[in-house]
Amino acid sequence: MNRYKSFGAALLFTIAALSAALPGAGGADTSYQMQVAIDLGGEGKAISPYIYGINQSGNQENYNKFTVNAIRQGGNRFTGYNWETNASNAGADWQHCSDNYLSDSSDPADCVQTLSREAAANGIGYKLATLQLAGYVAADKNGSVSEAETAPSDRWNQVVLTKGSAFADTPDLTDGNVYMDEYVHYIIEKLGNSQSASGIQGYSLDNEPALWHTSHSRLHPNPVTIAELHEKSVEMAKAVKALDPDAEIFGPALYGYTAYDHLADGDSSTEWETIQAEKGYHWYLDCYLDQMKQASDAAGTRLLDVLDIHYYSESARVGAEDRVQSVRTLYEAGFAENSWIGKWCQANVPILPTVQKSIDTYYPGTKLAISEYNYGGEDVSATIAQAEALGCYADANVYFASLWGGNEYMFSGINLYTNYDGKGGKFGDTLMPTKTADVSLASAYAAVNGTDQSVVTAMLTNKDMSRQETASIALNHSDKQYEAAAVYAVSGDSADIRLLDIVTDVSDNTVQVTLPAYSAAMIVITDDASDFDGLEIYDPSKVTERVECFEDPESMLNANGYVEIPITDPEHLKEIRLTADVTSSAGSSWAYAGCAVCINAKDAAGNKFWTSKGYQLSLGTGSKAKVEFDGTLENADKETVEAVIADGKVELQKWWDSSAAKEEEKEDIITVKYTRVEVVYSVSDTPSILRGDVNSDGEVTIADVVRLCRYVAEDTELTPAMTEEQLPCADVNGDSIVDSSDITLIARYLAHLVDAL
Repeated sequence: MNRYKSFGAALLFTIAALSAALPGAGGADTSYQMQVAIDLGGEGKAISPYIYGINQSGNQENYNKFTVNAIRQGGNRFTGYNWETNASNAGADWQHCSDNYLSDSSDPADCVQTLSREAAANGIGYKLATLQLAGYVAADKNGSVSEAETAPSDRWNQVVLTKGSAFADTPDLTDGNVYMDEYVHYIIEKLGNSQSASGIQGYSLDNEPALWHTSHSRLHPNPVTIAELHEKSVEMAKAVKALDPDAEIFGPALYGYTAYDHLADGDSSTEWETIQAEKGYHWYLDCYLDQMKQASDAAGTRLLDVLDIHYYSESARVGAEDRVQSVRTLYEAGFAENSWIGKWCQANVPILPTVQKSIDTYYPGTKLAISEYNYGGEDVSATIAQAEALGCYADANVYFASLWGGNEYMFSGINLYTNYDGKGGKFGDTLMPTKTADVSLASAYAAVNGTDQSVVTAMLTNKDMSRQETASIALNHSDKQYEAAAVYAVSGDSADIRLLDIVTDVSDNTVQVTLPAYSAAMIVITDDASDFDGLEIYDPSKVTERVECFEDPESMLNANGYVEIPITDPEHLKEIRLTADVTSSAGSSWAYAGCAVCINAKDAAGNKFWTSKGYQLSLGTGSKAKVEFDGTLENADKETVEAVIADGKVELQKWWDSSAAKEEEKEDIITVKYTRVEVVYSVSDTPSILRGDVNSDGEVTIADVVRLCRYVAEDTELTPAMTEEQLPCADVNGDSIVDSSDITLIARYLAHLVDAL
C-alpha cells in the first residue's frame, strides 16, 4: 500500500500543478495580454543592413546556419598577426603561442584573402579587417613565447605603420619589419579597393588596446597611453585614406564599459585624470572623438568614420532571467541591471544614447559600431536577448554590429530578422515607432520596406518563462487594410524558427497573436492574405528524433583516460549534447575549456581518416555545449566530405583552457567533469503517432499523464493494458524507456513550457 500511496500523492501533485497551469482548468491564467502599438504614420528610420553581422573567428563552419550582411575579421589573435607570413600569437588566451593557427599558408595576407572568398561564397557584402598597431607581431610559428622573450626580441617583428619608401610586390621577410601601409596596398592589389565586391570595405585600428598589456603582455607589456593610441590611430588612418579614400576607418575597438570611461589602468589613468580636468570630458570616448576630429581637420580628410566599441553584458552572465532583461541597459533610462554597472554606473545608462551624445558633441557624423558583442546563453534566452539587441541597434542608429562567437539560439535571433522563413524573408529596412506596455515582459520593434506599408514585420519577445502571451498589435495611422499575419517563432527546447500560426481574423487593423512562454517571434502582417497561401504550419507530431542518454559519462573512461561515447547509428547522427561541471583550482571568476569530439571517420569511398569537432564549456555547474552533425566531416586536407563515424565511438578530449588567473599568468587547473551526454539521431521515416497520446484518443491531455503515471507505477488495475502501438507514444523523449521523465515532459508540454513532444 505504501507504493500506491506514494504514487497517489505524486499523481495528485502532478494534476494539481497542471490544473494551476492550464487555461480554463480552474487555476491561474497562464497567459496575459500585451498591447503593442505600431505607428505607421510616424517618422520612419532607415536601418543599416550591417547590424546583421558576425565575427569570422570560430564561425567558419557555421556559415550555413545564419544569414548575415557583414563580417569582421578581428579579435585577440589579430593584434599579433604578421600579414607577411600569416604567423600570429595567441597571447594570454593560449600560452602566448606563436603559430599557424590563423593560416598555414605562405601566401602573404592569406587571412584577408580567405575572408574575401568566404564572404563572396556566402553573399556577405561588407568586410571589416584589422590592422596591427600594438608595435610588434609574431616573427615565427615556433610555439610559446616566454617572458624572457618579450618584445623586442627575435620572436617578434616590429610594426611600422608607414614605410616611407616604395612598396614591394612581395614583402621582405628578412628585414625584421612589417609595414602596415604596404599591407593595405597589397590587399588593394590582390582584391581591389573598398568599392570592389572582393575588396575590404572597412579597416579596424587594431583590437581592444586597453587590454594589450594583459592579453598581449609579451608584445606590449605596459598599459597603452592615450597619447600612444591617438598618435598610432592618426598615422594609420592617414595611410589608409591615402591608399583607399573611400575605405571606412573603425576605432578604437574598446573592450567594454571601463575602457569607454578611462581607457586603461596604470599610467594611462593618471594621464586621463589630467586630460579630463583640463578639457572637461565626461569620459574617455569624448577625448578620443575630439582628438580624431582635430586630427581630421588638420589633415583635411575624415580619419574616423565609425566609432567602434565592444559590449559584453555584465548582467547577462548572471543567468537567463537577467539575460532577457540585459539589453535594456543600452536603451532604457532608469533601468538598473543586476551587475556592478547597475549599481555604480547609472550616470551613463542608457549606454547607447550616452555614446551618441559624445559623437554629436565631439565628432558629428561619426557612425557607431559594436563589432563584438554576445549576451550568452544556450537556450531561448539567448534568442530573446539577440532579437531585442538587434531591434535596439536599429533604433539607436547603429551602423555595424557583429556577434562574437555564437550558437544556434543566437544565430536564430539573427535569422528572425534576415531569413525568418528559410526563403529569404527579412525584417523591413525602415523602422517604425513601436511601443509595448511593459518591456520587462515583452519588447517589440516593427518595420516596413521603404514607404511600402503593404507588409509590416514586427519582432516580439515574450520574456516570461512560464506564461504564454497574447499580443494585441494595433497598426495605427495606415491607409492599408491588413488581412492576415504569420507567426514565425523560436521557443521551447529548440533553436529552430517555426511557423506556429497564420492568423486571418484581423479586425480594424488589430492583430491578435499568441506567443509561447519564453519565445522570440517575427510577426509578418500583410494586406493580402494570399501571401501566405501554401505555407505549412509547424506540426509537432511530425517531428521525431531518437535520444540516447548517458547519465554517468565519467564512468565511461577508456584506456586513454577519455570519456568514450558509443555511436549506434552513425548515418543518422544529428548532434551530441554535453553537460559538464567546469571548475577552476584558482577560483577564477571566469574560465573556458576548449574541447573536441574526436572521431575516426570513413568517407563515402571507404577511406578512413581522423577528424574532430570542437566545442567550448564555460566555468560553472551544468555548463552546456552542442556539437552538430550533418553527414559531412572535415578530412586531413581540410575538405568537407560526406563521411560517417567509422568505429562506432567518439572520444571527448579537452585541448585547451583559459581563465582569469591564467590571463594574469597564475597557475590554474581547469577541470571538466561530464555529468550528462545525449546522443541525438534523426528519424527519417516519421511514424504516424502522436507522442504523448498514451490513451490513443487523438490528443494530448491530463488523461494521458494519469494513464502514464499508472503505467510507470506498475498499477495492476490499469485497464486496458497499454498496447504495443501505445508504447511508442508513451516514449515521449525517444530514449526507448518509458519512465517518469516521459511524464515530466508531457506535463511541461501541457504547461506550455515546451512547444513540442
